[in-house]
Amino acid sequence: MKRKLILAGAVSLALAMSACGGSGGAASGGAKAGGTLNLAVSQSLKSWDLAEASMGNAEQYYEPVFDALLHMDSKGAPTANLATSWDYDASLTTLTLKLRTDVKFSDGAPLDADAVKANLLHTKAGKGEAAALIKAISDVQVTNPSTVVVKLSTPTPSLLRSLANVPGMIASPKSLTSPQVPVGSGPYTLDAATTTAGTEYGFVANPNYWEKNSYPFEKVDIKTMSDPTARTNALLSGQLDGAGISPDRVDAVKAGGLKVDTVTPGVVEGLYIWDKKGAIVPALADVRVRQALNYAFDSASIVKIAKKGLGTPTTQHFTSDSEAFVPELDQTYKYDPAKAKALLAEAGYANGFDVVMPDISSLFPEMQAAMVEQLGNVGVRVKLDKIPFDQFMPSILAGKYAMSYFKTGGADPWIAIQLIVSKQATWNPFHYEDKHVTDLLSRISTSTGSAQVALYKELNTYLVQQAWDAPWDVVKDVYASSKNVQVTMHPFYQTPPLFNFKPASQ
Repeated sequence: MKRKLILAGAVSLALAMSACGGSGGAASGGAKAGGTLNLAVSQSLKSWDLAEASMGNAEQYYEPVFDALLHMDSKGAPTANLATSWDYDASLTTLTLKLRTDVKFSDGAPLDADAVKANLLHTKAGKGEAAALIKAISDVQVTNPSTVVVKLSTPTPSLLRSLANVPGMIASPKSLTSPQVPVGSGPYTLDAATTTAGTEYGFVANPNYWEKNSYPFEKVDIKTMSDPTARTNALLSGQLDGAGISPDRVDAVKAGGLKVDTVTPGVVEGLYIWDKKGAIVPALADVRVRQALNYAFDSASIVKIAKKGLGTPTTQHFTSDSEAFVPELDQTYKYDPAKAKALLAEAGYANGFDVVMPDISSLFPEMQAAMVEQLGNVGVRVKLDKIPFDQFMPSILAGKYAMSYFKTGGADPWIAIQLIVSKQATWNPFHYEDKHVTDLLSRISTSTGSAQVALYKELNTYLVQQAWDAPWDVVKDVYASSKNVQVTMHPFYQTPPLFNFKPASQ
């Protein structure tokens, strides 16, 4: 079977915020067939435990070692991988998967229905972003070694797309309880000799992989690099074959002869309002205040100046290729500082209010400057809290900040909902719940076709009216690659899937 050159419906879950760069490898020979593919990833690896796995850029760490149950084509439709076929019952709460019978983990154990059951139940019990997407799994039953039946507590429209990504990746059951070293059935295995935890991860080809032709490199080296300048320098010096870059680096990278691709993975950035309950900042519990924050931002200028034009201004969480997208909603909050001030005064905050936000100037100085200035122009006084970047997301998840710059989402609207909207959403740290939203989510989950699309649009409209957050733009991610490789981008994936890298000679 020829492996598809496209992967899973992806979330760009939570920040590709740290930009990465690196040093090492490719300068000594580059990505020749059979050589080493050298990449850099912007997020650090949180854990090899898939139950705690992050997504977004971090997905690239897991791809060499772990195979997913499904893959996804460029239109978001599921395709076969470890699972060869699948079928839902009429209630959409029972999914039956048929598995390949010729796959083994690198420790020799068979990848069978028992292994899939152990993994799905283990991952869904975790607290990571991957776990959040399959929380509706209530049980997994083994019919025979090649058949699993997944039971859901409620219909989950994004389940197949999730099973084509990190939530559907399968580890050897022996490694689930203490995954210090990842053990999977993927095309590579972790190489301890070339791995320094937190800095660099080396992988060598798995000689027993079931579809080796789709992975032509003998080795893969992935570096964790948070400095955008270091990443750019590593690309220009030939030390890297691929890495995501920030918009302000595009001209330099192109001038150095590298290829630059863009992809729109469904991620929306802007001011995320975590404390809609008003627990830290009481003003944020008032919808008029949240609406004022939307009017405060000149998104078009932010995209033009800070993003170098690489983005599309928006006021909604769902992008133009999503079933939930409503074009006219992007006209809801036009930049209007006077209206913002009037709404604040109407809500009882004529003198504005104070808020503490994490300092992101080391990575996004222009965007932070615009955010602080434009909030200040309407009376919202921002105090910046300088913290190590590796504490940024943990601090948000712990409910330390009332609001902050952020970016997340997904081309699949149900995935975006599980990340941002539902009471238990990963990026709903205060577990804010709106009863009308809860009702709509229940109706969406049990609907199909045009009825479901209409409900998605109704939800989107309500979220914009309630000023759930203050989005600025739909992110256009930029990926730079060397002349040594051919790279195929994918609209459902924030960074190119590993099997989309080929030597330039092929």
